Amino acid sequence: MGSKRPGLMKSTTKAAGGGVIVVAALLALMLFRGPGLGTNDGDAEKSQPMASTEAPNVATSVTAPANANRENTDSNTTPKLDTGGLTPDEQKALSGNVLSILIDERDFLMELPGADVPVFRPAKLSRLVELAALAKGDSNGIRVRVNRRENARASAENQIKLELSKIGIGEGGIYMPAEFIP
Repeated sequence: MGSKRPGLMKSTTKAAGGGVIVVAALLALMLFRGPGLGTNDGDAEKSQPMASTEAPNVATSVTAPANANRENTDSNTTPKLDTGGLTPDEQKALSGNVLSILIDERDFLMELPGADVPVFRPAKLSRLVELAALAKGDSNGIRVRVNRRENARASAENQIKLELSKIGIGEGGIYMPAEFIP
């Protein structure tokens, strides 16, 4: 009987050691993935009205004159929006079919493609929404790519999603990578 006891202790020790390794691996995965992996079904609905109380006023005041101009110039509107109404930076941002936006804290930046190192220019959310409406989209239907820095605020993410959904760009047209931009 004395010879069976060390064997029992060895298997118990091995099982405990394996359990510790599995728990440590799970904790490491959770730590390296970072926060914000949920679906935002619970708290997002409660926080959206607070984050969007100011944005609709800004968006409606900016888009109402643009809509009024469109009605007055019907056929001339499309060429003006494509070339004349856009700054060179905005034209460059729309040169690809997907508009890339970077969220830095509560600020929104527009990505200008073409260089090896991405160049970002500050932009107002209302203008980015107008540009997103002009984006053609890629073969997967993605019209807007929203990149984030590590200090990006969740309220800014919710705000841009809400504003894009108001113009008909749903979650299927928005790509938000899990990785952060340094």
